[in-house]
Amino acid sequence: MKNMFNFIKNHKKNLYYVIGVLILIAGAMFFFSNQKTSDETITIKRSLFVNQVSVSGKVETESGAQLGFAASGRIDRIFVKNNDSVKAGQILAQLEITDLLADLKIKEIGSKTSNISLEDARQNVEKVTAQENTKVESAYRALLTEDLELVPDSNNYVATPPNISGIYDGGEGTYKINIEKENVTIDDFTLRTFNLEKTDRLINEKGPTLLGTKGLYIDFEDDLEEYHDTTWYLDIPNKSGASYLANYNAYNEAKNERNLAIKNAEFEYQKLLTEKNNGSSSVADAEIEKIRAEIKKNTIYAPFDGIVTNIEKEIGEIASTNEPLITIMSSGTFEIESFVPEVNIALIKLYDEARVTLDAYGEDVLFNAKVISIDPAETIKDGISTYKIKLQFNQEDSRIKSGMTANVSIIIFEKPDVIVVPGGVIFLQDGKNFVQVKNDKLITNREVILGDVSSLGQVEIVSGLEEGDKVVLNPLVSLAE
Repeated sequence: MKNMFNFIKNHKKNLYYVIGVLILIAGAMFFFSNQKTSDETITIKRSLFVNQVSVSGKVETESGAQLGFAASGRIDRIFVKNNDSVKAGQILAQLEITDLLADLKIKEIGSKTSNISLEDARQNVEKVTAQENTKVESAYRALLTEDLELVPDSNNYVATPPNISGIYDGGEGTYKINIEKENVTIDDFTLRTFNLEKTDRLINEKGPTLLGTKGLYIDFEDDLEEYHDTTWYLDIPNKSGASYLANYNAYNEAKNERNLAIKNAEFEYQKLLTEKNNGSSSVADAEIEKIRAEIKKNTIYAPFDGIVTNIEKEIGEIASTNEPLITIMSSGTFEIESFVPEVNIALIKLYDEARVTLDAYGEDVLFNAKVISIDPAETIKDGISTYKIKLQFNQEDSRIKSGMTANVSIIIFEKPDVIVVPGGVIFLQDGKNFVQVKNDKLITNREVILGDVSSLGQVEIVSGLEEGDKVVLNPLVSLAE
């Protein structure tokens, strides 16, 4: 024991070195034993790359209004009830106006004679306008309908081009038409249209088949088997048709004639109106207009098409000036109001498409909408800078109700068949982007070229990776440096 103490005393300095080295080794073993392995990988495959901004909002009508009288008085008549549909300009309610109506009748009888010619002139303006608009519309339909010809997608088709008939009642553009036999065991052929409108219907083998929904028909000269898996294009109007130039000139001439005829009719009306206002009847007419204005103040009109949602009073009650009496909501297309955080607003632009689900129907029922407005000024919501946006549903749907909670995914871009990886697998080395690829047990760095980045941190790889490559999820720093 004494010899051992003497040994430690004589070799004390060296012993400290040995203990220090052992501590370093133990620490290193502990450190590396706690490092995450880089063996976990993802296998690269091509997929749809979608970048979207998700927000929530409330469904609301395009417009709503609380309506009241511009004068005070006793309510004489209410013409509607809750949940009634109303049209713009429809009378909804009136105060007692018996005296006003009597005064109006007396004044109108006094000026009736002088008003006859003026009223005839006004009606003539409306008549001429309607007649000339009909002529212009007829010329335009002829321009769009005549000489319509189907153009084959391929010069190798042996089938005779189908014939087009009917009167077209739509806008200008191009139909893409596809003809297919859905099943070799069934004789039915399907006609599909795209571009101008999207339709899908079975072909009538015994006569013309409706093409789209705008008044055109298509029929086939050859056996339908000859048209299987063919695609055709229909330009409306057919600018290369023999009658196009003549129809185009006729359309322009009809518009010029319309403008001249309406101008002449309005001139005659304004001439009589000026003569009347400068004559003795101008005072009587002013009194009539004053009475009519009073009647309007005692009447509530619907400002737009909508649905009555609330009636505050009953017949016989007193209504004060501008007191809300009837509430209506627009029956038009519904909108969604939402607020986008500042970090995402730069990604969104007008008319971006969006997919919408409503809590009332669950995640499996999808609706389509588009962005129609973006507020330039911020709105603070819960201490966060946001920007109010509005989206409009693409189609009317009876299932959509005002006040419903909407979950909105605004599509920033969609790219099919691309390679996408999590942003965390990419690292920077010498100013270039790399990922680590594992082949058997060998891990190597591979340079990649990046494309778009999603709001969720997914990154498009333009080049550098192929399907089947195994990319390391947690790249080792020692390999990256």
